[in-house]
Amino acid sequence: MVLISAISVILLFIIIYFFAKSKQREKLFGDAVSMQVNYLFQDRPGQYSGDYRTKSGVFVFRSERRDEQLKNVVIKLVKPDHPALVVNLEQIVVVPFENKKGDSDVSVRFKLLKKNGEVTALEGKGIRIAGVLNYANRKPKTFSALLKIGALYQSKELSDQSK
Repeated sequence: MVLISAISVILLFIIIYFFAKSKQREKLFGDAVSMQVNYLFQDRPGQYSGDYRTKSGVFVFRSERRDEQLKNVVIKLVKPDHPALVVNLEQIVVVPFENKKGDSDVSVRFKLLKKNGEVTALEGKGIRIAGVLNYANRKPKTFSALLKIGALYQSKELSDQSK
């Protein structure tokens, strides 16, 4: 009985440790960069992939650095919470800040799986990203963050013209 109690206490401490570490990585990301995720569906099948049987789209990550020492953000994992969306990163995604004064936009393609239902809107759904924050004078820091997907993507030029 004592052995079972000791193992459960140790297991509880391990779970608490990893939960705290996860929250710390998310806070580190939030302190270094501000990021919004928007999406855009393809206009016609095969537009992005060349496969006319597949419907797809892009996630657009609009980022602005909060820490002036941040050189870039390397995204190694993009995982949407929606079961009909699949992201297959064939290479890492780099959000550069070193030579830019303002914000940076990068995009990641996703595919829609027909067997998991039709998707019409993604606002408010979650998307988990993970990677590395690279600084000018500090060691790189790993991060993991859960972001909410915003509205349909509009380029800054189009949104500035509509004001």
